Amino acid sequence: MNVLMRRRWINLGLLGLAVGLAALTWFDPGRELPVIPPLLVMVATDPIERIEVLRADQEALAFERREGRWRMTAPHSGWANPVLINRVLEVTTVRCPLQYPAAELDRPALYLEPPRLRLRLDDREIRFGATTPTDGLRYLQVGATVHLCPDRLYPLLTSVAAGFLTSTIESPEPPAPKAE
Repeated sequence: MNVLMRRRWINLGLLGLAVGLAALTWFDPGRELPVIPPLLVMVATDPIERIEVLRADQEALAFERREGRWRMTAPHSGWANPVLINRVLEVTTVRCPLQYPAAELDRPALYLEPPRLRLRLDDREIRFGATTPTDGLRYLQVGATVHLCPDRLYPLLTSVAAGFLTSTIESPEPPAPKAE
């Protein structure tokens, strides 16, 4: 047997070993399937029509869906930036694996009582509390449950209110027809 044939047999054996180990880890009978945490906010089949953001030491924000688009109604009035509103609505798809009963926690210490910020989506409310010092997860209370979630939305919700308005260049309103 020449050197080339011996190398082929060694490579074939190593490939078989790698496939066997991969199959062993993939088909491990003792392995449990990962549990998918529930959604942070259970949303009905109806689309959300109102968004309200109550912020400590800042003016409240209010938005309403009109004609399929979002309009800011407080503190300013005008069409809302759809990109930012979609980021706010993404909270309905968030899954947070760490959950605790709110009654067992010191909510004032976590800044959940009173909350730093409250986000209302129609009749559902999310209370935003402090962040954890180690990994930056934020305490969010929905009903009687406190979740630890990635802190993606709080900086946006505490930004300047006028930033939520669509600029005149990007205005989604069609131009008015010219009078002849």
